[in-house]
Amino acid sequence: MRPIVPILPALALSFPMSLSANTQVPSPAPGLVSYTYFQPAKVTQAQQAEVTQIDTELKLPLGVSGNPKDGLFVYQARIHEREFRTEVDGQSASKQRLYDISVPISFIKVRDSSSRWIANLSPGVKSSLEFFGTDDLALTGMGQYRYQGPTHGYGIGLVYTHAFGEGRFVPLANYLYHPSPNVELTLGFPYTRASYAPTPSQHYYLKALPTGGNWHVYDPDDKDIKFDYSQKGVRIGIGTEQALSQQFWLNLEGGVQVSQELEFDNEQGIQETLELEDSAYVQVSLQFRP
Repeated sequence: MRPIVPILPALALSFPMSLSANTQVPSPAPGLVSYTYFQPAKVTQAQQAEVTQIDTELKLPLGVSGNPKDGLFVYQARIHEREFRTEVDGQSASKQRLYDISVPISFIKVRDSSSRWIANLSPGVKSSLEFFGTDDLALTGMGQYRYQGPTHGYGIGLVYTHAFGEGRFVPLANYLYHPSPNVELTLGFPYTRASYAPTPSQHYYLKALPTGGNWHVYDPDDKDIKFDYSQKGVRIGIGTEQALSQQFWLNLEGGVQVSQELEFDNEQGIQETLELEDSAYVQVSLQFRP
């Protein structure tokens, strides 16, 4: 395997929605900085309490090694902060910042012009970071086979993810319909998206996906007091991406997060679950595509 080199154009191969070269729909950006604000959501068990979520994310491309035919490795770095602000009767009650820091490593091997294998491992830390221990270490991963014919394709695989709260294995299956260069439809689990790109520099989409996480949280004054903090939810959004230059894109997205739950589980087996009402959100990001 060749040493890691900053061949950024190869990063565009990381997670293609389509294997077809005849498409105007852009692949997910290998680099971005984003901010997402959620409308305060009332706690269904206690209407006087509400929770506000704020997300900040930075993702950076680090480089690649190898080649698609023999096996391409793609390296990235990701820092994601999720903040929950709780208010009771309009007064601030608590603020919790949670961090997901990882180094995603992807492997892509092209079998032929219509199929490839894709694998991903993301070792990292999921924690409130007041202190640090081995329980803060986390790993997610994915293995997938993708096929794309002239207009139809599919993907099958297995994912280990925290998107449903605690880490678990879930199947990955989707069907891709690509009737023209500017239209793509991906139907499946756990991700669904409809895309329309009228020009190579414009992209409009509608998507639905699970969004959640699991973090190891410490009492800020005592590292021996700790618990697990889990979130579950489904995000439904509509957005647009507009090219600002050949490499930089502006992304604006809005939508709603539904079926929300927050779960607290300490080491003594005491568990509490908060059910939240639906909350609208708005997201803005600057994306980098080599």
